[in-house]
Amino acid sequence: MPIITISREIGSSGTYIALKLAEALKCSCYDQQVIHEIAQKLGKDHDQIADFDQESYNRVGVFFQEALNSIAQGGLVFHPFGIGPLDWDSAEIFSSFPRETFQEKDYFDVLNQVIKDIASGDDAVILGRGGCQILKDQHNAYHFKIVSSFKDRVKHLVAEQKIEEDKAEALINSKDKAASSFIYDFFDADWNDPHHYHMVLNTSRINPDACVKLILNYLKRD
Repeated sequence: MPIITISREIGSSGTYIALKLAEALKCSCYDQQVIHEIAQKLGKDHDQIADFDQESYNRVGVFFQEALNSIAQGGLVFHPFGIGPLDWDSAEIFSSFPRETFQEKDYFDVLNQVIKDIASGDDAVILGRGGCQILKDQHNAYHFKIVSSFKDRVKHLVAEQKIEEDKAEALINSKDKAASSFIYDFFDADWNDPHHYHMVLNTSRINPDACVKLILNYLKRD
């Protein structure tokens, strides 16, 4: 029973391909459901874990979550980019932040648990969320990366989301940075390294429906 992970650049039709694969395999496609499950297990709202999610990963936001816990325990707070402790005289600047926080490790542990629970069941397609890294040693897991040219990604987002080109470009840059930082920070891996994947498919060269057929044919041969 195959478990498929899809890593994709925004605007590359990766979500479409994932949904079509799930339809062809008659299985579930997991995307936002993973985040809802993590939030539930952590006893948090979706918005409270947004900074930790690959789709909206915010390294500085994660740092502030860690800082709150460190201050509460009387510890030093270190700069998020490794240049030593921050010199704050008091914790007053955090007074407006909620005290019920959690740490990066909490999110990472639950993320691993949720992805592995999905993979231990029936066929599934998992979108992003580090699935490729978490399941990299699982024999029945197949990993695919969907990419496209920057120009085509902008064109796709303008048409799909009805936004201006400059906003589409900013969104692409933001999402790419979030995904790359998430994979590096959580898994010490390069999101763009093709060696993580069984196949990298470029939808600027191959149309999305043909990509679906290529993946299905690959699964049949393996």
